[in-house]
Amino acid sequence: MPVPTFLSRLPFLHSFAAPSKRGPIVVASWDQVNVYFLVVRERKDGLAAVAWGTLAREAEQPALAVLQQQLTASKITASRLVLLLPRTDLEMTTVEIPPADASEVAALIRAEVEQLIGDGDHELVVDYRLLDGATSPMVAAAETASDASEADQKQLGEPKRSQTAAAFSLEQSQLNAWTDSVAQTGLQLAAFTSRQTAPLYQLRQQRVFRSSLTVLIVVYEGEVELSFLRGNRLASLRTFRAGSDDAGALTDQIQLEVQRSISLMDFVSPGEMPEMLVLVRGPRDALPEGTTGPLGTDSDTDPLLTLCDSLKARPVTLAMPIDASSEQSTDDDAPAPDPVLAAAAFVFQEHHLAVDLVHPKVPPVPPNPMRRWMAIAALAVGSLGIGSYTLLSDVQALKTQVDGKQQELVEAERVAAKMQEKADETRLVQQWLGDQVDWLSQLQRLSSRFPEGQLANVRRLSAAVDGSTGVIDLSVQVNDPNRVAELENALRDAKFSITSKRVSEQTNNEEYPWQFEARIAFPITPVDEREEEIFTQPAGIEPPLEADASVETASPDASSLPENATVPENTTVPEQAEPSQQSTPAGDPKTDLPEVSL
Repeated sequence: MPVPTFLSRLPFLHSFAAPSKRGPIVVASWDQVNVYFLVVRERKDGLAAVAWGTLAREAEQPALAVLQQQLTASKITASRLVLLLPRTDLEMTTVEIPPADASEVAALIRAEVEQLIGDGDHELVVDYRLLDGATSPMVAAAETASDASEADQKQLGEPKRSQTAAAFSLEQSQLNAWTDSVAQTGLQLAAFTSRQTAPLYQLRQQRVFRSSLTVLIVVYEGEVELSFLRGNRLASLRTFRAGSDDAGALTDQIQLEVQRSISLMDFVSPGEMPEMLVLVRGPRDALPEGTTGPLGTDSDTDPLLTLCDSLKARPVTLAMPIDASSEQSTDDDAPAPDPVLAAAAFVFQEHHLAVDLVHPKVPPVPPNPMRRWMAIAALAVGSLGIGSYTLLSDVQALKTQVDGKQQELVEAERVAAKMQEKADETRLVQQWLGDQVDWLSQLQRLSSRFPEGQLANVRRLSAAVDGSTGVIDLSVQVNDPNRVAELENALRDAKFSITSKRVSEQTNNEEYPWQFEARIAFPITPVDEREEEIFTQPAGIEPPLEADASVETASPDASSLPENATVPENTTVPEQAEPSQQSTPAGDPKTDLPEVSL
């Protein structure tokens, strides 16, 4: 089943199209004469070879058909296929792109490839491998995430320069045709990569690239692949057809192509010659993994070892463990698994394929403006919700505070009302106290200034309060008009103010023939200036329930009157009581007394 186009654009969705079963993985490649295959099984400790071999390919016979026949004959059940295509089946273009960020590299390389091919009617599938060794190693080059594992650590902060990449491309219809062809064999196309780039990662992990300039030589039937590396950085890829199978002729052709390629590389110093490495596919015991020593007598059994002697090259190989269930022959003379296929299997398992047209490196998907606005809207809604929640919380807290303050206000108003009530009562008491007059004391003072009883007689006495002044109105009878002046002078000496009027003669009264009226005024002492008075209630005397507005008789204390002072029979002298009992209430400011003889 072909992989949908949108899955190829979105590699992370490819897992949805993968089969549910998991089994051995087939890694296959071919040249003009042979088909090379390797079947591996995944184990906890890594990969192990189950079956491998080199199949003769008849003319015009598809390589996949030859592979399917072999798997069927060997009764090998596999689920996935990693396909390594040679340069003849996979277009490679070397492109140079301007300085760019890592996120822009894929788009720039694709644009360059489409411009070079010049055919816009067909959709292309493009993947690439940066040739970072073609640039000075002191310059940091931008890389995609998949290339980061194959590049050395770069120096940061240096200016960017143009980059060179090997771009592999084919039309989408061709990729679909390959996918259909693989599906007819009962396999799923798991990876579609370049054969030439497959072994580089594993060889680099084994540190076989030790010189400043190295060329890796891989020989197939009818073609030779050259990979140039500056240090351990890939700098250039080259493939050419072999003119002869003879070791001597092939040696001369390889040397000539190497020199021609170096002469065209601007990063190679004049006269600098590369170290040559040959990837050996001989018997397992002919060359242990990573061997760099002298060749043995097995050079006659493997043409590649003979080629190493002719080129004065260092042979390298890659080995893979053999699965215990494998029925493959393990004799010493049996060929080992193809090192290119073994390296591709390891790289596929570790997800380090530099080129994979099934999952090509694509530019990052530009952000959807709708998503951006939706994110902004979601953020705005979230902020509004948080703000509303905070505002509602604040409003609720303020309501609680207002309720508390209102309760406090009600309580304060209640207390203030009580205090105002007390203040009103205090004000009334203060006003009542301010209106109180010690009339007995004033009458005592007044009586001490009056003449003797046989000389004057008080017929009527009334007392009242006029603001801050006490007023006593008297109606007095005297036996001589001169007594009027004497009485006025005596009262004025006692700090009284007196005004006399209506002096008249009464012929019908022989004892007191003269009568006049007098008004006596004196200042009332303020409450706060009065001295505190202490009164003692006599035993057996009940205090009056209320103060009478008028008193029958008001007279000075008998002890303070003159010895010869006479008081009429109808006049009584009350006992001295407390100020509240002897004072006139504020509501009745006037006290009338009947006639008193002094």
